[in-house]
Amino acid sequence: MRLPALTFSLPALVLLAALAGCATPQYQTTVRLIPPTDAQGRACVADCETRTTVCQTECQARFEVCVKDIEPQVEARYTEALKQYELDLRQYAAALRYYEMQLRFDWMHSYPYPFRHPFWWDPWPGPYFPPPYREPVMPTRDSVRAQLVARHCQADCGCLPAYDACFVGCGGQRVSETVCIKNCPPDK
Repeated sequence: MRLPALTFSLPALVLLAALAGCATPQYQTTVRLIPPTDAQGRACVADCETRTTVCQTECQARFEVCVKDIEPQVEARYTEALKQYELDLRQYAAALRYYEMQLRFDWMHSYPYPFRHPFWWDPWPGPYFPPPYREPVMPTRDSVRAQLVARHCQADCGCLPAYDACFVGCGGQRVSETVCIKNCPPDK
C-alpha cells in the first residue's frame, strides 16, 4: 500500500521552514552622527542638544505626572481584573473537568480507531492529551498598572527625530549603517 506524497512532504516542509528560520542572517542598523566642522555649525548643534535635553526633561515630567494620575485607578482596575480572573478560572475548571471526563470515558477516542468496538468501554485509560485551551493567568497590580500606563501615558515625545532633523539642518551628517550580527553569509 502506497501512502500519499503529502504525508511525507508536509513534515519535510515544516522541518525546512524551521531550519531556514534558524539560518536567516540577522542585521542591526546603527546610526552615526558626524558633526559639522565649522564653529557656527558646532554652536548650532549645541543649541540642538540643549533643546533636546529640555524636550526630554519635559517629556519625562509629563510622563511621571500621568503615572501619578493613574495610581487611583489601579486599585479599582485590579479588583475588576481579579473578578474577571475568578470567572475565567471557574470556566476553565469546568471545561477541564468536562475534558478529563471525556478522556476518562474514552468517548472522544474510541471510535473509529481500528480493533475497538464503538459500544465497548475500556477501563484502562488511553494516552493523555493536554487540554486545547490555556489556564488563565492571575493578574498582578504591576501588570494592571503597566497596561494603564501603556494605554494612557506617552513615554516617547519624539525628541530624537527632532534632534536628528536639527543636527542635519546645522550641517551635520546622519549616516545609517546596517551590519550583520548573527548567521552572517560569507564575504565574497
